[in-house]
Amino acid sequence: MIIDNTNYEIGNKATANILLLYYHILNEKGITHSQTVYIDEKEFNGFDFIDVQVIEQEKECLEIDERLLKEGSIIYLICELNDIVSEYEEDFHSKELTKKICKVLETHKDYPISEISLLLEQIMVVESEVDWSTYNKILDIIYKKYIEGLFLRKIIPNYDKDVKLIKNDA
Repeated sequence: MIIDNTNYEIGNKATANILLLYYHILNEKGITHSQTVYIDEKEFNGFDFIDVQVIEQEKECLEIDERLLKEGSIIYLICELNDIVSEYEEDFHSKELTKKICKVLETHKDYPISEISLLLEQIMVVESEVDWSTYNKILDIIYKKYIEGLFLRKIIPNYDKDVKLIKNDA
């Protein structure tokens, strides 16, 4: 999908829906269950925006964050996948939506959320062999890094730099 000055309202609505999704995830302190139910699929779903490009003309600023749209798309799909996994723990691989989500995530396993490859390693095994502890830790890392981190980067100067320093000191 391309967003430019002819359809920027689509990008604004998608951004609003992502922020609504993030609000509910923040409110529940992590990626849990049924968090995408608040999102209007006619305005936003992860499949449509995962490869979005925001194109601005010279001296034009649409103020639409392409990276946020891509990350939000991935987070949306992770939430959908987590719903399926939670509901159909015994046979979640048999669901068509699982296959569709995993296929899309596989093509985006390195960007914009690098932890996708780790998540897929946990999901792409026989259901009985899923390491649920590791799966949940990866979801928690994604939550902290991309959802909490988004807001912390907005309010704390040098947040990423400070996080790296803390990690190196540990």
